Amino acid sequence: MLGNAGETELDLRFQILGIPVRVHPGFWLMGAFICWQSAEGRPDRILIGVICVFFSILIHELGHAITFRRYGHRGEIVLYMMGGYATGKPLSTWRNVMVSAAGPAAGFVVATIVWVLMKSIPAETFIQHLSLYWTLNLLWFVNFWWGILNLTPCIPLDGGRIMESLVYRYWPQRANIKALWICIMSSGAVALIGAQQQRQFLMIMFGIMCAQHVMALNQRNRFR
Repeated sequence: MLGNAGETELDLRFQILGIPVRVHPGFWLMGAFICWQSAEGRPDRILIGVICVFFSILIHELGHAITFRRYGHRGEIVLYMMGGYATGKPLSTWRNVMVSAAGPAAGFVVATIVWVLMKSIPAETFIQHLSLYWTLNLLWFVNFWWGILNLTPCIPLDGGRIMESLVYRYWPQRANIKALWICIMSSGAVALIGAQQQRQFLMIMFGIMCAQHVMALNQRNRFR
């Protein structure tokens, strides 16, 4: 999402479906921070929550990486403090759109499976096993709502990459300025919503992106 993650000696490395995966140690801290409030500070739920976040973001990035591979490019998945990304080479407009959309799409598939599973389990089971309900609900929330959020037309989110590809292809005159303005308006709107709903992580994350794009726009205008 934001920036790239440098390599450390504490990185966890493995492969899945032949795709290299690197997990920066900051990822685990981010996962614990996100899950802390909903887990009510319970260590067992925080651990379960971090596993759910890890699984969900990995599936999301696998969607990107597998689509990259389909187009003949191999890359690496990196999970880090600000989420994750899959490395790859620039493609044609609509292939870039497909790669960007594949991540949220993979998450929506998981969200659908979890939703069907939750509907098929009797309510009495959830009453007896509240942790099971909490886990499935978290999995659904992360894969559905984070997927929706990630489609915000703001770089470097997937929605931003889709927007950027289409603007440069179909609205090429001063495309970089147009893309920056779209990023500023969309990220600013989400940051305001986060502030109104007292969702600090949302407010801070999109506030940072909005500020970065405002600075980038000012810099471009200065050297025009």
